[in-house]
Amino acid sequence: MLSNYKTSYILILLLCIVGVSCQKEESEIITPDSQEVIDVNSNLALLLLQTTLNDGSHDDILDNASCIEINLPVSVTVNNELIVINTASDITMVEENISASETDDDVIEISFPITITLNDHSEVLVTSEEELLQYVLSCLGEHMISCVDFQYPISFSVFNSDFQDADVITITHDEALYQFLISIGNDAAIFASLNYPVVLVYENGNTIEVTSNSALEEAINNADQNCSFIPPDICFDVTDLSICDDTNDGFVAFDLTQAVQNCSDLALYTIMYYETEADAINQVNPIGTPTAYTNTTAAIQTLYYRAELIVNPTIFQIFPLTLTVEDCCENPEVLFDDLVIYMPFSNEFKDLVSGYTIDNVDGSFVEDRSGNPTCAYSFVEGDSLSIPVTTTNQLVQGDSFSISVWFKMQNENPSDIEVMFQKGTQLGDGFELKVFSLNTPYFIDGNNTSAIDFDWLNEADVSWSNTDWHHLVVTVDEANTVHLYRDGLIRDLIPNSDFNIGSDPLSFFTLGQGFIGHIDDLRVYKKTLNPTEINQLFNLDADCYTCL
Repeated sequence: MLSNYKTSYILILLLCIVGVSCQKEESEIITPDSQEVIDVNSNLALLLLQTTLNDGSHDDILDNASCIEINLPVSVTVNNELIVINTASDITMVEENISASETDDDVIEISFPITITLNDHSEVLVTSEEELLQYVLSCLGEHMISCVDFQYPISFSVFNSDFQDADVITITHDEALYQFLISIGNDAAIFASLNYPVVLVYENGNTIEVTSNSALEEAINNADQNCSFIPPDICFDVTDLSICDDTNDGFVAFDLTQAVQNCSDLALYTIMYYETEADAINQVNPIGTPTAYTNTTAAIQTLYYRAELIVNPTIFQIFPLTLTVEDCCENPEVLFDDLVIYMPFSNEFKDLVSGYTIDNVDGSFVEDRSGNPTCAYSFVEGDSLSIPVTTTNQLVQGDSFSISVWFKMQNENPSDIEVMFQKGTQLGDGFELKVFSLNTPYFIDGNNTSAIDFDWLNEADVSWSNTDWHHLVVTVDEANTVHLYRDGLIRDLIPNSDFNIGSDPLSFFTLGQGFIGHIDDLRVYKKTLNPTEINQLFNLDADCYTCL
């Protein structure tokens, strides 16, 4: 492999001028200008040698080294699948296997022995992974110019030291040119000049015709500006990031760097993220914290990331990156119309409608009626938790509304007043859904107008010491008629009542004012539930969802 052009002269034996793919021609040779003779110690000679090195970058996904090339055919095993690579195009089968899943290890195992071609076009037999690794490590520090090539054939005029006995050597490919350059570098009595004009072909398809050594050197030096962007592996084809939206508002925090996290050669590139393609092109307004970027357009937004080589930032490519906020919630959304407060108590004290959460509560999360662990809340005496009133959930006199809650009594003192849910923070503020007198459920306003569960009070179908789960619903319609239901059955009715919850929406709703027991699946509606809907809620399995 090429490590130093000058020292290679003493390492490689003099090759014949007439080499592989070279031919000697008899022709009339004009003595060249001394400035056009290629000085073997010049920068141009080094550039020419670097241009003719064997480029092994097309199989980097297999060997992770651009200075070596695995000779085909070769067999590899990827994620337990045997793949036989007969042609360069078959490497896509490896890429497709890796892209098929994001959960496997993507380990590529090469079946040894193999033959590899080094960048000096020589071939060696490799019998193990450890031996191959030594060749890969030897690539470090090698510099190969792969963005430009000669349009072959080209020819050199070759002279002795007196510019006599001129010959013409025609060259048709990179390996022949490499060997020719080595040969003249090892014979101080030989001089060579390139016969102009010659045409260079850049990787992006552009061509340039040059007519002198200085123009040739400049064209090779500018090759990087005409390169196509060659990603280090297939990782730069990630164009979409998706995240589940637990709040159902279409906005989440993305880690944009996940789009390139599987790039094995990421250290070679600078990656910057932009909100518009124009910003990416002009390198302005980069996203400051790409690891915690919240989309600015709900549900779907397209960003752009710019990947450029660290050693030569003029080589870059811009990739689109679509952010998708997915509704991954498995909640079946039963009876969600006009729902303004929704608290499943699924190991969190959170209203899923507003997103309001209370941390570090005094009570504990317990098993719900269906046996789901930590999916109900156990209040302790003195525990009182508030939910802010919003324009969505506020309730004032004249509104139709319904309150649905599951409860399980734990208090052995039947004379305690225990509030499950109320408007306001003080007794008499608006309304209270509570138990009193043998733990009897009832609904009362600030003027002591109340709907009472008389069946419970009279122990018609339940004892006050009963500790089973029960479903309680109160409804108020536009005629101010109040209904109270327990376990799917109506327990009290006050038609055209004087029930008054106040015209002030107040600032808070309160749960658990003096309540000792378990509460689950609180729902508040801005409508009057009908008996069919109430029975549907009563027959639902316990709600343990954390999203809408």
